[in-house]
Amino acid sequence: MNEIPEARRADVRKGGVLRTVALLLCPGWDLVSDRFQAVELLRGAGVPDSAYDVQDAKPSLSEAAVESLPRLLRRDGRWSVGATERGRFSGRAYETEAEAARAFIQTVIALEAVSMGGVGVGGKKIEPHIRPRYQEAARRALAEASALLSGAP
Repeated sequence: MNEIPEARRADVRKGGVLRTVALLLCPGWDLVSDRFQAVELLRGAGVPDSAYDVQDAKPSLSEAAVESLPRLLRRDGRWSVGATERGRFSGRAYETEAEAARAFIQTVIALEAVSMGGVGVGGKKIEPHIRPRYQEAARRALAEASALLSGAP
């Protein structure tokens, strides 16, 4: 594994925590068994259909429209999660549709709901954060998780 430069470690940790929080937007993501359930969960979390592509599970997008988007599709007899860049698909293959669907949800929600920050206008540092459109839902999900941890009904 590549060593993370000291200056980036805090941001990488923050991003990891935020990606975990983002998964709370899709309760049950770890139980999905197919691509149709994955699409249902992503829609329920408010992720627009235009943010990803799933083979035969939602209205098709043109090849140009899916460029760089996360994709879940069947290739060479296996389910794959990846992206198309310059007309060439690359990604990871999974033995089952269920495994691929779960990995796909993790990928899409992390890309859609979390910004890893960077450098903004005038060189101002932008911290990793949950994107504004998902912040309120993330706060509600964290409050629910906190109540469960404290034993509240």
